[in-house]
Amino acid sequence: MNPIYVCFSLKSFTSTFTAFDEFEKDYQAVYKPLARFLYTHQSFCFSLAFTGPQLQFLKKKRNEFTVIIKELVERKQVEMLGGGFYAPILPLLFPVDRGGQIDLLSAEIRQTTGKRPRGITLFEDCWDSSLVNSLQTCGIEYTLLESSIIPPNKRKFLPIIMTDFGKSIDIYPYYENLVPESNQTAEDFVKNIVRQVEKVEKKDTYLQYEPERIVNICFSHEQFKELIEKGWFEELSNYLENNETRIITSTPYIYGKKVPSRIQYNVTAGINSSFTKWTDQTVQDVENKQNYPVTVYDFMSSYPQSHKLYNRIMYLSMLVNMYKNDKMRKKAAREKLWQAQNGTALLCATKSKDRQLAYKYLMEAEKILREDSNFKESVICFDYNGDGLGEYVCRMQNYFSYITLTGGAIQELEILKNTGNYADNFSRIKEYDGYSDDYERGLFVDHIFTKDDFDKYISAEPAGDGVFSRIRYSELKFSQNHHEVQLYAEAVFKPTKQKLYLKKKYIINSTGMIIQYILRNDSDKPFNAVFAVENNFAHTNFNPNNITYYNLEVIDNDEKLVIEPDKSTEMLNRKNKLSKVNNIRLTDSESGISFGLEPNENCNFCYYPMIFKRPDFVCNEIIPVHMTFLNTMFWNVEIEPGKETEKTINFTITSVKKVRSKQLNS
Repeated sequence: MNPIYVCFSLKSFTSTFTAFDEFEKDYQAVYKPLARFLYTHQSFCFSLAFTGPQLQFLKKKRNEFTVIIKELVERKQVEMLGGGFYAPILPLLFPVDRGGQIDLLSAEIRQTTGKRPRGITLFEDCWDSSLVNSLQTCGIEYTLLESSIIPPNKRKFLPIIMTDFGKSIDIYPYYENLVPESNQTAEDFVKNIVRQVEKVEKKDTYLQYEPERIVNICFSHEQFKELIEKGWFEELSNYLENNETRIITSTPYIYGKKVPSRIQYNVTAGINSSFTKWTDQTVQDVENKQNYPVTVYDFMSSYPQSHKLYNRIMYLSMLVNMYKNDKMRKKAAREKLWQAQNGTALLCATKSKDRQLAYKYLMEAEKILREDSNFKESVICFDYNGDGLGEYVCRMQNYFSYITLTGGAIQELEILKNTGNYADNFSRIKEYDGYSDDYERGLFVDHIFTKDDFDKYISAEPAGDGVFSRIRYSELKFSQNHHEVQLYAEAVFKPTKQKLYLKKKYIINSTGMIIQYILRNDSDKPFNAVFAVENNFAHTNFNPNNITYYNLEVIDNDEKLVIEPDKSTEMLNRKNKLSKVNNIRLTDSESGISFGLEPNENCNFCYYPMIFKRPDFVCNEIIPVHMTFLNTMFWNVEIEPGKETEKTINFTITSVKKVRSKQLNS
């Protein structure tokens, strides 16, 4: 009777943004019971995966555990699996960052256990053929991948060998459908494994070449905790010892040395099947998704916030890798860059905090490079976000930002104080938020509304088409030396069928920007409408269970007013209040950042906080995931044919004294 090698493995705690107390809880619930079980059942094999911070925590706080693991590794009962040190999405990184993160974790594992890893796990099974070369260069011989990424006709309970440009790697599929249920007995589990293998053996030709099959089963921490608490592994071990069966517990490395056969196949790009549901929520091209496997790129297309963070990571990677002045400074900046590359920040769209923390690490990396005396402020134009158009990237003394031609708006704003991205905004989707915006929110988004449409706008309802918020601007003039960007847009205001021309000029300085608008009526009749400039400031530390609001102050008719930030100004606007505003100040007291908006002439002002909702990770519940503080300056404009009107806004960023969250809550 030919043996079936069953290889159990345990996934790592993938979020490297987790505090040490979470690592401790995980140790008590998962790793301590596992070590106790393996130490007393010497014939039972297991594979373990850790992130770098998780392993460092265990070495520092739970050294007795690492001593036991080292002994288990030495007697070949446990195999350690490698990966990226900070659990990054490896296919999205430059080869130098891929190799660096893999080598860093491999070195940590070797120092801890005495042996370097031969296999690897990938964050949420994000796979791409480009990894073959990188993995082999790092001395990795195989990787585990979820079976859903492998075509059904190649799932033969045998490893797959994939070759790319003369280099090869083994791929061991693991099977989510074979993970035992908590109410499943050990005997039923064994019989099910044997039944599934025999079912495959009857239909393929590999039996005559290789009768020994391998079944990989990978547990999440939740799955393992439930089983270990019920004594399931004890039951399985006793069953295997006292009954004649084909099942033998092993590790992929031991199996690979005994069994030489492989299935030749080039595995296309893919991602864990759990993310299919996430992309289903927002990707509309269902037919395309049925014909092609879902990839990490599909996910980022569904969630622009993730794609923006990825663009920032790639830009910092370029800066760090090109830096040559100081090796120690480069090493410190690269450390922060790698911390920001954690996959939870990119793939967990419901965790705004993780994404904002990644932005903080990236700003810290840039700050380290900027401390070099050679840093100079700059405004340059290149395709920053990979959309085929040039963006205007501003690296100023106190902040980083970029201006896009889409809507002529600012889509990223990070302050040097490492506070996150204040332009990290969502747009509403009707299915979750009640309305759909149909435009990309940002800073200095321009709208033209009829007065009736604007009445809906101040009620936070969709209003008209906004005209300039939904079109692409063109470059009129760009001066790199003077830090000046001039854009223009031409459009037809549909309600009155009048042609309009809008010139928009950014003058960028160390502490903010000056934005000048010139709106011209190119029609043959008078133009009457509402011209609005919308600013969306993202909450960089959003907690739906304990929301802290930014402070909002305005100078209206030479009187200072403190606006309640948890309420909209709709009632004030209906009463014709906030109609002579000449200064606006929004303050993030927790982070110590204040944003000032000063128009050159009095304006009307409206404000409302917006909470965005999205599905949770398992798509069972719609939960609040993000918050934006929207404030809009607007003017009622009357322009004669061929005439124009000019508006200017002085935007400043200043530091203020931080206020503790307890004080804010009170």
